[in-house]
Amino acid sequence: MKKLSPKAVRFVDSAMRDMDSQSKAVWETIDPKQELPPEAAKVALFALEQFERLLRERLGASYRLSEGEVSDLSNDLGFVCAIEQELSAALGDAQQA
Repeated sequence: MKKLSPKAVRFVDSAMRDMDSQSKAVWETIDPKQELPPEAAKVALFALEQFERLLRERLGASYRLSEGEVSDLSNDLGFVCAIEQELSAALGDAQQA
């Protein structure tokens, strides 16, 4: 599977706040220094997809945000999308193996 960077783990931790208790329990079992088990990667991907939607909604209301806040949200969204791509690719590789 895939090992996430410390920054990516922090983003997934943030995304997990709004997830159900079962998903949180799966995520809490990971060792950030080890490769992610497929189940944890799936849970992380789902949480990040929800988080991405939230970031896009916030950007949609950007008329209420400062230029700096819009920039921060855009950067966060780009990073979330990159993590999602990595996890999707890793899950695809794991299914083919």
